[in-house]
Amino acid sequence: MFSRIKVHPLHRTRSHRTGTGVVLWLILGAMPAVAAPCTSTDTCLRAIEAAQRNTHGITAEFVQVKHLSLLDEPLTSTGRFTFTRPDHVTLQIEQPQPATITINGPDVQIPNLPEHERQAMAMAPMAAMFTQLGAIFTGSTEALRDGFDVTAFPAEQSDGTIEVHLVPRTEAWRRMFRTIDIRFGGSELVAQQIRLEDGFGDRLDITLRNIRRD
Repeated sequence: MFSRIKVHPLHRTRSHRTGTGVVLWLILGAMPAVAAPCTSTDTCLRAIEAAQRNTHGITAEFVQVKHLSLLDEPLTSTGRFTFTRPDHVTLQIEQPQPATITINGPDVQIPNLPEHERQAMAMAPMAAMFTQLGAIFTGSTEALRDGFDVTAFPAEQSDGTIEVHLVPRTEAWRRMFRTIDIRFGGSELVAQQIRLEDGFGDRLDITLRNIRRD
């Protein structure tokens, strides 16, 4: 049983941002193993592009942990997501409170969100940022660089893992997320871990598992 938490107005704003912001990692997907070397940002990004060209859709389970400065304990949620090219995502949150979030291009559908807020969200910088992030899944990392300063490098463990560090270029985007870090690893070079940090000191950590790729 989950205890009830009295939500501070600022916490509600942050939770809404991180709840919708989880979509940022949904379009990153899973990728097969790469043979190309990863010795610089350019070569690492080319390896990612080459690895994912034949990926048409993915399904996976996720564990999401929100670290909020206004709460003593982190908030954990679990669920499943599906991605279908070019830009359709369904996020099914199973615990602690069932909900479904869908994205179709710039259109973001969130349960219990009034229509006027949904339309405003579609025109907000967040929707544009989601579309920009989709470039890394569709194999267009040059398009990704239009919206982010990108650094990619091999991980310290030297097992083929690639780490990608993203910093939004526009002020509007930086107000939502200060940095985004993605770790691609394993025998098939899948997106295993994602971390998003915002300007309030809040952090969102996501772990992916049981990934299936079509």
